[in-house]
Amino acid sequence: MIAPYIAALCRPATQTVFGGDGVMPGALAANVALYADLIARAAGEHGARLVVFPQFSLTHYAPLGTDVWLDAAISFPGSEADAIGAACRRAGAYAVVQTAEKHSAFPGRYFLSSAIFTPEGEVGLVYRKTYAMSLRTSPGDVLDRFLDVFGPDALFPVLHTPIGSLATLIGAEVHWPEPVRALALKGAELICNPIAAVQSIDYLNRAGAEIVRPVRAFENAAYLAMANYAEGTVESAAYDFNGAGIGQKVDQTFTLVTIDIAALRAARASPSADLLAQIQPDLHRGMYDLPLWPANIFADAAPSGFDALIEQESAARLRLEAGWGR
Repeated sequence: MIAPYIAALCRPATQTVFGGDGVMPGALAANVALYADLIARAAGEHGARLVVFPQFSLTHYAPLGTDVWLDAAISFPGSEADAIGAACRRAGAYAVVQTAEKHSAFPGRYFLSSAIFTPEGEVGLVYRKTYAMSLRTSPGDVLDRFLDVFGPDALFPVLHTPIGSLATLIGAEVHWPEPVRALALKGAELICNPIAAVQSIDYLNRAGAEIVRPVRAFENAAYLAMANYAEGTVESAAYDFNGAGIGQKVDQTFTLVTIDIAALRAARASPSADLLAQIQPDLHRGMYDLPLWPANIFADAAPSGFDALIEQESAARLRLEAGWGR
């Protein structure tokens, strides 16, 4: 039986690491030190067993080229990851951290990644962002090589822990049902969602984005915890396995959420309540044979710009419409 526990959604007042000439010396280390302090505060002052940090809060965002992002990227393992892991070990807490990641198997490229650190100070899992357009490398862009290096479980990894089964998705990825469902079907009970929503939850200001997260929690009978950028006007938020909003903002830094895994498991076991168990995959297999976005589309080189991404989106849409007879 897992007792209810506190997860802290943290909005750290970090500083941008990007200057006029690239990454500023010492800026990333200062932000890592602030993370370590906030992990200690979340655990010590609020009893949190899990701390979730927002997207881009370790570095901030800047519309700069790949070379600059590679300078700001960290590695797992690496000195920054080791420092965050040490903070988790001292606090006895888990932490979810989103950052740009560089990896020796993919020279000249970077991923947008989210790592879950354990109370032992280890990196329990690393998830590389799959959905939503940007110029980072997506696992699908280099799928064959990605699978060779990391294996298939790295596409949508789940960490089974003494506080439940944890997973993470980055930013707007929850706008697609597929990545959330993939994690839920692998046992995820709490999906942590670091985001960087500055003016609204969706940069295209679509009304449906406001209701996506509670719907994803409901349809997958899972908790979903969203931590937002400190500069954003959108508050951090969390939803329980019924899609109800939960949590309380206690100050400008922390929103505290009670996670009750025993209640989630009891709800999933209730007759007719587990929507996952009622999925009928044989009815849906054909949809994945449709001519949509292809794998390995940027295997040889990263996309040259957003125009290249829009070109692929348009081509997929036209292929799909051709199948409809349009």
